[in-house]
Amino acid sequence: MGAGAGIGIASAIFGIGGGSLTVPYLTHYGVVMQKAVGTSAACGLPIAIAGALGFMLFGMKAEVNVPNTIGYIHIYAFLGISIMSFFTAKFGAKAAHALSPAVLKKCFAVLLVCVGCFFLVKGFL
Repeated sequence: MGAGAGIGIASAIFGIGGGSLTVPYLTHYGVVMQKAVGTSAACGLPIAIAGALGFMLFGMKAEVNVPNTIGYIHIYAFLGISIMSFFTAKFGAKAAHALSPAVLKKCFAVLLVCVGCFFLVKGFL
């Protein structure tokens, strides 16, 4: 429960998917990479819902005056990303099962390095 709470809070603070933290956590405890990715994807929905509701509620209290938003959530961006994610998730799942666990770990490591570099660059600008 502590890991779940920590992952959920960190995901919301940094604006990254919970999978960026859930997959390394699960693989650290011996879960096979493909199963860690699948489990992380299933965990991503409640993390995203809780985070989105929080950003909506706190944003409504802050009285954000940006068109097409509910709190801090931009409706058109939400719809576009959600719809495309729904249709492309099956391709990601097929790719994850087509790759060996070692290659999948390396691809995931590259993704995490890119995300980390993005935060470092944004922090210094």
